[in-house]
Amino acid sequence: MSDASAPLRIALIGDRGIPARYSGFSTLVEELAVGLVRDHGMDVTVYCRNQYYDSRPPHYKGVNCRYLPAPGGKSFESIVHSNMAIVDACTRRFDLAFVVDPGNGPFILPLKAMRVPVVIHTDGLGWQRRKWSPLQQRYYKWSEKASARLADWLVTDSRAMQRYYAEEYDAPSTYIPYSGKVGDEPDVAALERFGVTPGDYYLVVARMEPENNVDLIIREYRAAGVKRPLIVVGSVPYESDYARAIAQEDDGQVRCVGGVFESAALNALYRHCALYLHGHEVGGTNPSLLRAMHWGAPCLPINVVFHREVVGDDNPFFDKAPGHLAALLRALDGDADRRAALGRAAQARAAAVFRWDAVVDGYATLFRHVVAQRRTGRQAAPEKVGETYRPELFV
Repeated sequence: MSDASAPLRIALIGDRGIPARYSGFSTLVEELAVGLVRDHGMDVTVYCRNQYYDSRPPHYKGVNCRYLPAPGGKSFESIVHSNMAIVDACTRRFDLAFVVDPGNGPFILPLKAMRVPVVIHTDGLGWQRRKWSPLQQRYYKWSEKASARLADWLVTDSRAMQRYYAEEYDAPSTYIPYSGKVGDEPDVAALERFGVTPGDYYLVVARMEPENNVDLIIREYRAAGVKRPLIVVGSVPYESDYARAIAQEDDGQVRCVGGVFESAALNALYRHCALYLHGHEVGGTNPSLLRAMHWGAPCLPINVVFHREVVGDDNPFFDKAPGHLAALLRALDGDADRRAALGRAAQARAAAVFRWDAVVDGYATLFRHVVAQRRTGRQAAPEKVGETYRPELFV
């Protein structure tokens, strides 16, 4: 550990790296790392996976970047890279390691042996993801328990996940969500590349994985018989039968455009869509949904507790029953006033409740507490951590 008067030295482990391109976790890691350096004077290192970055600068907006290989394909690259990062971090005298994804939790023992406190982000219910084999699902379920037992502290990004860890593992956690404000201002001219105009298309943004229900959305969209095209944004960094099946749906009415990594273009798609359809059913607070809300998109999410918590119970939701989403689409397609009201309500809620300044401040407060407790030889305690996410202070 560094001297108590020196800036805290923080390692961020478990994601693909920064700048963010591949996931909501990457966006959190980037916003958090940059914010901790810029606003709180911390010394932050992010561990990045080699294969995702052709250019590998040692620093990004004041954050140290360390690039390590990540062999193993989709099933093992995260665990392999995180293990390599943990071993490397043990040699660098960090004050705290922030590890994302409880799948990495069983491997933090070297950090514990070096007396480096570890905070783990629980993500969502990874063991429910249909892309995993039964053996992998059992592993992720077990790794939740290991994370709850081994970590110095947990962060949950939704109240529902906070309750889940408390009830399932008797494990306290600190609630800190995401924000939806990401990237550059929307550039309406960017819509030309997709062949659409403002307000005249539906939008899906998702990784092409079964639990995100893109196939269901496309099927219900076709059944609705509405005229506006459906723009499907997203990809996966590896081949899959599911992703190939979605790509084959591209026919001009359904337009599968792949990943859109330019923030101004993606934000324009959010800002100007007639309706944003969100089918993610595994996980906590979802960054794509928050981003749509931030840019004022009328949102129609699948009915799960996490999305009700984010959007609010007054918003409409769809379920997986055949015809349900199609009926909602037909009703909302012809009701511009209702769609506009949904967009305004979503944007106002995002601005008041889900803020990056409050997110970064919440993490900084939590990290300082955990480090201070370790320096005095004590474990972080729920009654002393308290609530660190306070967006009302930043409105």
